Amino acid sequence: MSAAVAGPLLGEDDRGIPRSVPLLAALVEAESCSCAAAAARPADSGLVRAFRGGAAPKVPIRIFMERIHLRTRSVPAARGMVRIDGTAFVLAGIYITRFVRSAAGRDAGILVEPTTAHRLVAVAVLLAAKFGGHPPSKWNWVFQDGSEGAILADEMAGLEGRFLRAIDFRLFVDSVGFDSFCKVLERGPRAPSATGGCVSKKRQADEATGEEDERRRVRARLPLPAVLSN
Repeated sequence: MSAAVAGPLLGEDDRGIPRSVPLLAALVEAESCSCAAAAARPADSGLVRAFRGGAAPKVPIRIFMERIHLRTRSVPAARGMVRIDGTAFVLAGIYITRFVRSAAGRDAGILVEPTTAHRLVAVAVLLAAKFGGHPPSKWNWVFQDGSEGAILADEMAGLEGRFLRAIDFRLFVDSVGFDSFCKVLERGPRAPSATGGCVSKKRQADEATGEEDERRRVRARLPLPAVLSN
């Protein structure tokens, strides 16, 4: 990784939050808004059902990610305290992109949308942290606490396995790929459309019938359409 490219993203604010956290949160939130219509369609595959889970967390993505980062500091490990740094959140964004673009993800029609976003983030961050230093198993409770109980600790092992198989266990990221995604984070999400944000998109999805339902099904199976595909 290039220090000139990645360095600014890995620095922390006065609360100890890496700059990569709010930048990734902004991309995920924008993607979730742009794909909000997908949340209204039935879960046609086991992969979609798994990542929708029993409940969609009401905690905003940024708050959820900040909680993950801050709460891992209090989880003891065999060799002292283990905490994730800004690098893990860059890797997490890359992993989410790989997952949605994977053959399994495309076949399932899974997208980063309001009912899947938190679980996708949770698993991607967990894998990024493991790739960088093997966090303790108690981290699963961090995701449950951070989501205010919407994501259960017992879910994480199954979601992790599904995610890994979908991306064919490809966790390695070379310096070119890392730096490229850092630039995506710095560039930020695309400007919102003039028609409004998540609320209006969700309302349109709820009201749509017939031909529009079919268009949503087709659209949900296309490659990642917005900011995370940059």
